[in-house]
Amino acid sequence: MEALPPLVAARLDLVRPALRSSWGGPLNGQRERQQIVRDLAKAIPIEHVVETGTFRGTSTEFFSAVFGAPIDTVEGNARFYAYSVLRLCHLDNVNVVLGDSRAFLRMLDSGGTGGDKHAFIYLDAHWEEDLPLREELEIISSGWNRAVVMVDDFEVPGDPGYKYDDYGPGKRLTTEYLPSMDGWSLYYPTSPASVETGARRGCAVLVAPALREHVDSIRTLRRGTWN
Repeated sequence: MEALPPLVAARLDLVRPALRSSWGGPLNGQRERQQIVRDLAKAIPIEHVVETGTFRGTSTEFFSAVFGAPIDTVEGNARFYAYSVLRLCHLDNVNVVLGDSRAFLRMLDSGGTGGDKHAFIYLDAHWEEDLPLREELEIISSGWNRAVVMVDDFEVPGDPGYKYDDYGPGKRLTTEYLPSMDGWSLYYPTSPASVETGARRGCAVLVAPALREHVDSIRTLRRGTWN
């Protein structure tokens, strides 16, 4: 399969039903995390969804159903990109892009898509040697004034049951890795990993100052400490 052209491999992948629920379903098959997203959709009138790391489009479909807003999603792997284009072609509100997540976010911001729109941004493009998260957050905090950002694979302090990405010194997805984001607030899941389902990956939610009051009322999230 690795030797096949990306589009050919993607077409073959598409007839394998198990791949439609990669990682156990939307958001790693984590029901508590899915509820957080639903609660955010109720609390904030989201006008735009941005996703980095489309993979096979499983979470993208979920975002489309929950928010019903335009979605821009980027994937750096040509095979996963082709698969997602084919899978999501029936959703008129979804735009799948092949490329680097940092360039993608800069492009969206320069086109005026950021700014004052209420946006939900899901960051999941980090993988092994390529760790764009810090740069992604710097771009977002400088260009999006009304955004709530969910970061996958992030440490949840005090709950080792939640797994997170750790690629060595300076590459651990913890609060120490976060850039300076003036005025932004940090939240973690209220539910412990012991009641979560699926892969039980940790996450962090970063909220722009303008949306803090909306998120403070969500019971599935708790305020974290930003070092």
